[in-house]
Amino acid sequence: MISLIPQTKQWIMKEGAGFASAGPLAAELRLEREDPRLERQCHRLFPGVAVQVETASAGSGYSARIGRTDGQDAGSRKPADEQDWPMAAGKREGYRLRIDENGAAIWAPDAAGLFYGLQTFRQLMEQSDTMPAGTIADWPDTALRCMNYDLRQTYSKPERLVAYLADFARYKVNGLLIEYEDKFPFETYPELVHPNHALSREQFEELKREAHEHFIEIIPLQQSFGHLEYVLRHDKYKHLRETEKSLGELCPSREESYGLVTGLLAEMMDRHPESRYIHLGCDEVYSLCECEMCREQYDGVRERAFIAFLNRLIAFTADRGKTPIFWHDMLDKCPEEELSRLDKRGIAMIWIYNGRNIDSEVSALTLKFRKLGIEVMGAPAVRSFDWAEHQNYPVIVNRVDNLLQWTETSERLGIDCMVATNWTGPFSLGMPYGVFETTWYPMLLHADLCWNRGSDPATFIDRFLYQFHGIEPEVGHAKLGNYRIEDYYDIIWKLRDEVRLNRDYAELIAIMHDYEKATDRSRAIHKYLYRWELFPGDAAERRSLLNNYQRNHRGREDVRPRMRAALERYQPSDMAAHFVSSRFYLHDYLEKTIYRELGMNLEE
Repeated sequence: MISLIPQTKQWIMKEGAGFASAGPLAAELRLEREDPRLERQCHRLFPGVAVQVETASAGSGYSARIGRTDGQDAGSRKPADEQDWPMAAGKREGYRLRIDENGAAIWAPDAAGLFYGLQTFRQLMEQSDTMPAGTIADWPDTALRCMNYDLRQTYSKPERLVAYLADFARYKVNGLLIEYEDKFPFETYPELVHPNHALSREQFEELKREAHEHFIEIIPLQQSFGHLEYVLRHDKYKHLRETEKSLGELCPSREESYGLVTGLLAEMMDRHPESRYIHLGCDEVYSLCECEMCREQYDGVRERAFIAFLNRLIAFTADRGKTPIFWHDMLDKCPEEELSRLDKRGIAMIWIYNGRNIDSEVSALTLKFRKLGIEVMGAPAVRSFDWAEHQNYPVIVNRVDNLLQWTETSERLGIDCMVATNWTGPFSLGMPYGVFETTWYPMLLHADLCWNRGSDPATFIDRFLYQFHGIEPEVGHAKLGNYRIEDYYDIIWKLRDEVRLNRDYAELIAIMHDYEKATDRSRAIHKYLYRWELFPGDAAERRSLLNNYQRNHRGREDVRPRMRAALERYQPSDMAAHFVSSRFYLHDYLEKTIYRELGMNLEE
């Protein structure tokens, strides 16, 4: 089995010898327009390869050959006959790849397509010393295929945020939605910059530079209505809240609110000059129209207040040359007469993360917006609340179901941008959901399905285990028998001895599993404490409680230092400590209170 992520569209195997990749290689690039990124990518993907770059004639697109340095003249071969590639011809970001005994030849209409052809060739080289002869035609089904950095809670070290861009690009991701919050290096609002964890200007510039290097477009997200806790918590701005209790929700009736938000948006846009889009946020504005000013100005109609303020923001961003995006939810039930007032230059990003009716719900919303000339984008989730706030890795049954439903719906509706939201917490003042590094499995499923909506979900877990962990399907199944797409987090810790790639991620998941095993016993202690009230002083009852307590305590304390050490590979030390504290706080509190009161100990 050849395990590719994403799966390719068309692959015609040919008889005869394939390409033996052992030994010295040479790469030749012919580009219609110069793009130094491609030459650098060849050096990165094939270390030590001699790379020659030539300028091709106008209209010939981009091509590359990678062959042996033993005198074979692969460069004299003609491009693949267009009649063999009726579906690939001219597809943006598509490519055509031919492999024979002399090497590989790749053709593409643009630089990004050639880049993705190189990624496929690289995956093939990594799987065998001899690649099969044949031809591949491949192109994306979704134009903008995005991942998500949410920097509000616990997240990866800046150098890892940069390094992961190459991993995204390997799997043909070309967009990244970033919610910086107070981690953005604001210059006009220095009081909003986090004192410890904000990106430095140098780190921010490196992040943008590496995104461009890997053909990834950054979409900055600047909250502008709700989820502004990091702003409105400051005494300087708290008078702009809709109500005293609404810690993160802005009052749209105050002109100062508009001045604050447009100031934030202006700097965010100016610092992302290559980004076509700016995401305005605007979700979950729960207290809208609760203040007296808003009730009077908008007759108490929440949608009217929302649209009036949103229209000003859309106009502000569009006039500066950016396409504004907003979350859909505040307009979910909006009457058409109110919705018709919405500025058509904005794009509604529909986020629906759960339920069995994604198609009907998204279809109704898409029709509602498009009828008024408003385009839509889609946002499934690779990690979200899932009624499990302290999850340590995604609730994968929900995430797989959500991604598969969205894939069918986006194909039918022609939705051309899909963002895999990956939330670190419900909001900046909440408990962290989990660790970014445990989300690679659903992230790559999203990448697989966005590129090729016809990709086979039944083979994804085997392809992922091979691509990401180096576990061949026959090895995994020989050890564990059958498993399905939803079983990854249940099996990867059992396959640690077989893992050859990204072992540290598998170890992290194993540690989280050990934590959950220990804390499950803790819930049993809580549940049976009432028996001590029923049978005070009973020796058997005390022994039962003590046995459970001791097992639980030892299990938790065994996990705690391992969890902290594992997290510090990925996160700053104090951030890792914050995550560990969020997981152990309740248990530590019970130790200091009820367990001590009951005289629980480890010696008896």
